[in-house]
Amino acid sequence: VPISVNSKLNLDGLLERLWEELALVRVYTKKPRLFPDFDDPIVITPQRGNKTSNVENAVTILHKQLLEEFKHALVWGRSVKSSPAICGLKHDLMDEDVIQIQKMTPAERARAAHGKKT
Repeated sequence: VPISVNSKLNLDGLLERLWEELALVRVYTKKPRLFPDFDDPIVITPQRGNKTSNVENAVTILHKQLLEEFKHALVWGRSVKSSPAICGLKHDLMDEDVIQIQKMTPAERARAAHGKKT
């Protein structure tokens, strides 16, 4: 990537190329009824977590206990056909996706603990 430090040409292109070559994925979080937090992304790298950039890895990086209470995630971004999409743990995330994690209610947790489907 040709750049010029003196005239500050193509530094943004260099930064994007570094993100691509290092296989870094930025995932932003969103709380219900609020705008996404674009200031502090979760950065998923091949060396971090389970080496994949899926919802399960993002939830585990946030907090391991969230994985036990996970119901589904709402995902906005390039990895889904329509935004928002309801996704499970195995959905692969792309750079700059936004996720909102939905936790199970106490009644749903009790049903899951007893193995009941309804």
